[in-house]
Amino acid sequence: MRHWIQEVRNFIYSYHFSTGLRTTISVVVPSVVFSLMGNLPMGIIVSLGALAVALSDVPGTALHKRNGILTAIGFVFFTALGTSLILPYPLLMMGWIVACCFANGMLLVYGNRGGNIGIACMLVMVSILGEEPIPPAQALLHSGMIAAGGIWYGFLALILWQIRPYLSVQQMLAGCITETAKYLQLRAGFYEKNADLENTFKAVLAQQVIVSEKQESVRELLLKRRTAQQGSTSINKSMVLIFLDIVDLMEQIMASQTDYTALHEAFDNDNILDKFHSLILKFANELQLIGEAVAAGQRTLPKANLRYEIEKIKRAVDEIRQTLPTVKERSRLIVLNNILHNLQDMAQRMYNLHRLTRLERVKDDSIDPRLELASFTTRNRYDIEPLQNNFTFKSHIFRHAIRLSLAALTGYVLGQALHLSRVYWILLTTVVILKPGFGISKARSYQRLVGTVTGALFAAGVLYLTSNDTIIFVIMLFCILGGYSFMTQQYTVSVFFVTPFIVFLLHFLHPAHLQYVWLRVIDTFIGGGIAFLANMLLWPSWEHNYMPGHMIKMVKDNSNYFKQVMHLFTEQEFVMNDYKLARKETNVSAANLMSAFQRMLSEPKSKQLHASQVYHFVVLNHSLMSHTAALANYGLLHGVHYARPEYKLITANLQEYFTCIENMLSEPGCKPDVPSSVTAAFATLDALLEDLYLRRQEEKNLGKGNTPLRDEMLETKQVRDQLHAILSLLKDMKKTLESWKG
Repeated sequence: MRHWIQEVRNFIYSYHFSTGLRTTISVVVPSVVFSLMGNLPMGIIVSLGALAVALSDVPGTALHKRNGILTAIGFVFFTALGTSLILPYPLLMMGWIVACCFANGMLLVYGNRGGNIGIACMLVMVSILGEEPIPPAQALLHSGMIAAGGIWYGFLALILWQIRPYLSVQQMLAGCITETAKYLQLRAGFYEKNADLENTFKAVLAQQVIVSEKQESVRELLLKRRTAQQGSTSINKSMVLIFLDIVDLMEQIMASQTDYTALHEAFDNDNILDKFHSLILKFANELQLIGEAVAAGQRTLPKANLRYEIEKIKRAVDEIRQTLPTVKERSRLIVLNNILHNLQDMAQRMYNLHRLTRLERVKDDSIDPRLELASFTTRNRYDIEPLQNNFTFKSHIFRHAIRLSLAALTGYVLGQALHLSRVYWILLTTVVILKPGFGISKARSYQRLVGTVTGALFAAGVLYLTSNDTIIFVIMLFCILGGYSFMTQQYTVSVFFVTPFIVFLLHFLHPAHLQYVWLRVIDTFIGGGIAFLANMLLWPSWEHNYMPGHMIKMVKDNSNYFKQVMHLFTEQEFVMNDYKLARKETNVSAANLMSAFQRMLSEPKSKQLHASQVYHFVVLNHSLMSHTAALANYGLLHGVHYARPEYKLITANLQEYFTCIENMLSEPGCKPDVPSSVTAAFATLDALLEDLYLRRQEEKNLGKGNTPLRDEMLETKQVRDQLHAILSLLKDMKKTLESWKG
């Protein structure tokens, strides 16, 4: 029960709910005002403009937000005017639909903001198709009223932004923290007794994609805001510091990666892993508390004494150590000690995150001057060049725009041929479902069909049980709020709410009771069928065509990340900004690769080429990132006191492996030179480590405690083990590609 209440509370404080509430207010107010004036149809027109511009509004700096809203208002006005003027002429309308859908589909080249403006324009075009033709003067008036609705939304959004300028970034940051907590919670599953390691790993990979996407959204919004000189307050400074800590914390979580199968074989009988599982869940709960506090703009204090819990597990590990007679046997406890050291560092970061929610303490902290925050954001281009570069059949956006145009035209022609009065709903379903990739469109089709059917049944039940317009209107308000709150988060739930909203709206405009319910379902099936066939038949974009590009980018970024980290161990210049940029690019590439793989799995079996090899490649890359993160975590937190010349030789060899794998992906069928042997360097390192074991055993026999020799042995083993793991992973990658190409 408490968990359910907490979930509701989190949702109310979320970015999605505040966006839905703002959209609901902007849509409902014009209709209510004009209804009181006795002209509800005109109010609906104004509300349509508000809704369209609301859909095009995405988070950003004040300048981007204002320019995006103004652009959307202009585009929506001309779309409405053109559609209204051409509406009486079906032949001209066919050409207009093709041109309008193609132009708005191409706006995807400008990212989410451009794509959302395109959807807003198509929504207005489709909505006008459901109306009767009107004279030019009235068409101009209606288009002006639609623009007025957009201006009303823009005014409301910018006023709310002035009142709560940090609300959107605060909510998105809270969402990022919460998803990171879920990621940590999933990783705790690795330590459960009789854990299903394979399924846990799949869940962890899927959650990592979500965390990476959240980080990228916050990074773009928060850091751009700061570089635009809009972030000099303590609130903004605290959010930047919290975000930087969360990104570092994510690396620390990944740094705990180990061979969990071997871990369970070694320690399942000692019951120590259950203690780790419970402790990591406490960490996740603390992180969840921090996320909730950031979302609500409240202070937070630690709930669990993490340091005390770590000490208890340390004592349990010491008890196991007493049962192991030799230094070499005790060395297998190093993996547990490494995890504990990592958790100690994470605990300190947790306490710091709690402290940063108390703003009066932020003035004592400073953002690392070595970081050039502007370099972590991407510059969005809104000139003509991206459009020109994508005006080729090789561009999946160009093909999507053509596919969208032809699908919409098919829906319109079908509606005219069958004399359907509701052709607009068929077109709306088609343009909403159709996405550049088959997998996304397939998922949208299923979600929209399920949402429409269940929503229609709900609407039918309401209309059957009551004819009281006040009750229906109140329910409609909740449906509007639910529809727009879940639109970007749970599309099925969003459609479930939007369907009764449309049915109830039509009930007020053209009372027909239950007639519209089953019509919506039929129209949805027709529109969904057109979208599905278009995606299957009209130059489909199959993910397997793009997988090699994602994999190459992943290898390049992993190589650079490893290179930057190894500067710590090879006495080369270490640049913090370059290291963190490399880490960011690696995380983004990993998320893109996993997302593409998930989309490929939703495509027909015949198009899932080399699915098992690709998944194995994804897993290997994730493990590679984790071992590199472990090296970074050790080098940054503990320092490197015993640099070895072998590290340089091993690093150079591993870079050769990265290049070899990249060449195999870039030129299928080629047989690149096998990287030179690194056996000698590792043999030297192993001999040195064996000697350190023997010397340390002698010290133990003499009763000596912690000595420099012990520190040297632990550091050498830590680095040697991580490098050896990375070498093994790279060899496995090469074998995977050989079996793929073979």
